[in-house]
Amino acid sequence: MKIDELTVAAEDLTQGQWFWHEPAPGLRSWQLQVATAEVQDDAVCIMTTDEVRELVSYSRDRRVRLAS
Repeated sequence: MKIDELTVAAEDLTQGQWFWHEPAPGLRSWQLQVATAEVQDDAVCIMTTDEVRELVSYSRDRRVRLAS
C-alpha cells in the first residue's frame, strides 16, 4: 500500500473524517475527528470533536495521515 493512499492534503479533509494529528515530526500523534474545516489563504483551520484539542491548523498542502 502506498503512503499516498493513507494520506490527504489538509485542505481535502472533510467533516467526519478521522486523522492522525502529529504536532511535529517525531512527536506522539493521536486520532482526531473533523467537525469542520475552513480553508484560508495558506492554511486550513480544523475544528475537531476533541474537547482538549478543539482546533488544529495546518498548511493547506501538508499531508495528513488518515485513521481507519
